[in-house]
Amino acid sequence: MSATSRTDAHKIFADLYRKARSPEQQQKIDEVIQKSNDIFIRIDLMKKVDEEFEQKKREENRRAEEDEKAAKQNAGQATSGSQSKTAPKPVRRADSANVGIGFFANLFGGNAAITKFAKETGTVEVGFLGRNSRIAPSVERLFKALKEDQIISTLQALRLAESQGWRHWRPLVYNIVLNFNKFFNNFISLDSLFIDEISPEIFLNRSLKMQMYYARHLSRDDAKEIILANVPELVKKDEKLSIKLPAILSGLNYGLNLETGRPKLTDAIRAFYVVSNRKVISWEEIVDSLNVPPINETKFQGSPDITKEVDTTLIKLSDDILTRGNKKEELQNLRQRYFKIDENGKISFDFLNGVVDDYFAHHMPENMNSSAFKSSFKGMPHKLIYILLRDFQSCYSPILEGTVKIGTKNHNRDVIIMQTGLFKGEIEEINNLLRQLDAFNKKYPSFQYTFATFNQNTSGSSVEDQITVNLLRLLGEASAFMGKFAEKINTIVENHLLAKDYEAKSQLNDRVLASKEKVIDEIKVLHRFIPYYDSTVVSGNRLNNKSLEYVFVDMAQLLFNYAVIYKDKFTVNKLTVHRKIDAELKALRAEYERLSGKPFDGGESLQTESSEAQ
Repeated sequence: MSATSRTDAHKIFADLYRKARSPEQQQKIDEVIQKSNDIFIRIDLMKKVDEEFEQKKREENRRAEEDEKAAKQNAGQATSGSQSKTAPKPVRRADSANVGIGFFANLFGGNAAITKFAKETGTVEVGFLGRNSRIAPSVERLFKALKEDQIISTLQALRLAESQGWRHWRPLVYNIVLNFNKFFNNFISLDSLFIDEISPEIFLNRSLKMQMYYARHLSRDDAKEIILANVPELVKKDEKLSIKLPAILSGLNYGLNLETGRPKLTDAIRAFYVVSNRKVISWEEIVDSLNVPPINETKFQGSPDITKEVDTTLIKLSDDILTRGNKKEELQNLRQRYFKIDENGKISFDFLNGVVDDYFAHHMPENMNSSAFKSSFKGMPHKLIYILLRDFQSCYSPILEGTVKIGTKNHNRDVIIMQTGLFKGEIEEINNLLRQLDAFNKKYPSFQYTFATFNQNTSGSSVEDQITVNLLRLLGEASAFMGKFAEKINTIVENHLLAKDYEAKSQLNDRVLASKEKVIDEIKVLHRFIPYYDSTVVSGNRLNNKSLEYVFVDMAQLLFNYAVIYKDKFTVNKLTVHRKIDAELKALRAEYERLSGKPFDGGESLQTESSEAQ
């Protein structure tokens, strides 16, 4: 095979590889070219893949009659052509190197400045007496130095960076890599221009985009450092590309060091301007004429698909931040409303003394109403929970399942707060737990089990004693029940507080106002009042003369605290999860700021920009 035909084959291969394809088709191309190192076999394999996809597409079109009609209609539509850009003509500045050109030099076509430029850069060959200057072979070698595997691997890495880099980098890093990707693609495409001898004007027109991307690339002194610090790390995360890292690094380093060798790429570009204009043009003049905007530091400038993904991600991040912020506020309100927590984060359960005292006063014989006896009950989990449930049953259950006396001792009336049966399941579960606890205490009247042992058993230590195992199961059921029960009562309280807040802002409608005396018939999140919430209860227990609003808050407070005492994981998590939420919010806000280029302000604006507009 002759050298010329092999050169043509490399051009054909490059053109085929850069052909626009779907991601699936491009992936197939990347796979088949690994099957052979022979350039001609690779070309055949690529053509075969393209033919298979085209055939598949034709078959799909035949099966889909509507798509076929649409395709025919679209085929008949006229398309408008786009005008090709022409290379700008740099504004010529006075150059001291050109001053003093002699009469004979001008007469015979010579130019000392061009001759000097040619010697210094090695990019121009000057003819006899300075006439017929042309591009030196070293310029062509600059565009053809990379090997095929280096080009393909580097293109794949930069394509990965374009599609995935925004997920890892700040806009500045992404835009620097994206700009280099565009430069590199345009740079390697120019090698085919050297197959035949072309005029400098054609090269300058064809290379205009390359010049623009390269000028923008060189405008950042940190571009090389940023690309080498980020692109290889991204490649390492890709299983298929990571094995090609050596070839990728060689391709990247070549593209990033085009100003360190001889000739420099800037000098090579200048050479075409010099030969075309027959006078020396500086790189600064070329940059000025290109008028390229700088790399954007705050907004992603990817393709429309990428910017759409960024926008979608920002919307989701905004929602996640707001959701977690609301959750944090909700949990903080719950902690403050229902728990007494000191500065060290320790919960106080002093309220138990009042509950136990009230229960003993109303339900226990007088001879058992002593501090020592009460202390022994409070020190044993299975006996304390029996008292707590019995107390709740006698004080609060009537409010949830029947009529309630409100008013004063001498002037009162019966009202219904809850629709009958709304808490039937909870009332029955309390009765069931009390029966089981009563049976356990009667069966094992002298069973000694302290909270210290309970805390140890619920902290992961193994338990072999069957009596203890049965008790732990029963206490676990009770704690989970109380946690869920507390949530249900808390919904009523939250709804009530929300309605009061709306009332304070004069934002209530007639339906919500009517709920001040309307029976609660469902438990769900909405703004409505606790019926008769500001009326006082008339009873024979400690709730006497307490408002119904106080009663429901107190009810939720007791149940939440009971659930914590008996280690309900769901309820305990509510008291500690704020630390996790804080960490999540910090990470989400950092990610939002990375993508948007500014701190989270509520998500009103998005900070992406399509590169198509550049």
